Amino acid sequence: MSNDSLAYQGDIMKKITIAFLLLVVISTMLIAGCTKVQTLPAPTPAVTAAPLVTVQNQQGVAIIKTVETTVPTPVPTTAVPVATTAPLTDPALTGNWTLKGLMVGAGSSAGIPQNQITITFNNDGTLSGFGGCNNYNANYVLTGKTTSFGKTISIGPIISTKKFCAVASDQESTYIANLQNAETYSITTNNMMIRTSTLSQLSYVNGLI
Repeated sequence: MSNDSLAYQGDIMKKITIAFLLLVVISTMLIAGCTKVQTLPAPTPAVTAAPLVTVQNQQGVAIIKTVETTVPTPVPTTAVPVATTAPLTDPALTGNWTLKGLMVGAGSSAGIPQNQITITFNNDGTLSGFGGCNNYNANYVLTGKTTSFGKTISIGPIISTKKFCAVASDQESTYIANLQNAETYSITTNNMMIRTSTLSQLSYVNGLI
């Protein structure tokens, strides 16, 4: 082969090599451009516009003003203790008493108990006793008021056991019914008188006899 042919072939190979290198470079640039990650801008927080109000000045010109809104601060709640009132008591009343006479209604003669009947006033507003056949208990309330018949009192409801006694049951029923109608009491030395709303009178002596 002649030298001219060899030179020609060498030029061809150089051109092919240059073209191949250019193709590789262009392909690389295209691939890089396609795989590039696009960064999105961060979202802008929404701004709440303050409320606007239109007013007029002294010249009658409308002016737009921004109204400031104030969010109230929550006030902490504090539990308030509820005061409890202790029942009224009377030291002269508290203690044990024994019934010595019962007059039912105005003008009737006093009856003498056939069996022992007692009552005990406690200083917590409760009472208990024996009605001649059954035990009983109840609450009582002192109002602190005083009338011409003594200090005011209310008793009841009275709860008792249910035993039957042939001799004492009738007298016990009468006693319980009148005691539950108590309105006033008066104490002189060791004696107490309870008067009822039906004008009955229950007479007691201090202590258990």
